[in-house]
Amino acid sequence: MTFYQIICLITFVCSNTIASGAIAQNQPLTENFAISRNVIITDVSDGDSLRSGKLRIRLFGIDAPEKTQQCTGADGAKWACGTAARELLAALVASAPQLQCDLIDTDRYGRAVMRCFAGKTDLGAALVRAGLALAYRQYSSTYSADEDSAKTAKLGMWAGTFIAPWAWRRSQ
Repeated sequence: MTFYQIICLITFVCSNTIASGAIAQNQPLTENFAISRNVIITDVSDGDSLRSGKLRIRLFGIDAPEKTQQCTGADGAKWACGTAARELLAALVASAPQLQCDLIDTDRYGRAVMRCFAGKTDLGAALVRAGLALAYRQYSSTYSADEDSAKTAKLGMWAGTFIAPWAWRRSQ
């Protein structure tokens, strides 16, 4: 399903809800709907961005270091935390023949913001628990406990110092 098809489906569902009179009669909606599908990944762009053909996917609720971003380890040595995040995401994607992704939103760049699973593994949670992504608390608290756990265990970026990905992007 292309991004355009997803938008058409949303429009269709919302139009049918309005036409049925639930909104026009100021009645609460009794049925929720979700857009969920199996996705075959064709590219892992970085630690929180994927492609399925032309569909660009941004993982929901996390922010991973950019591809060229460096972090500093406990020993003071620089390491490629952005590359490490991308490599972990690529390994997680490779662990399943397809992902199950749920559409949450679209972002200002037109990407589908999705929560994706490789089998039972939530990709966002796995990255945050490994210390290779941060919970994007500005948008969701879903992965806050995973981040707290990684921070306490000093995993990944938490073993040394780093600039939060959103701050790093602003500085570039």
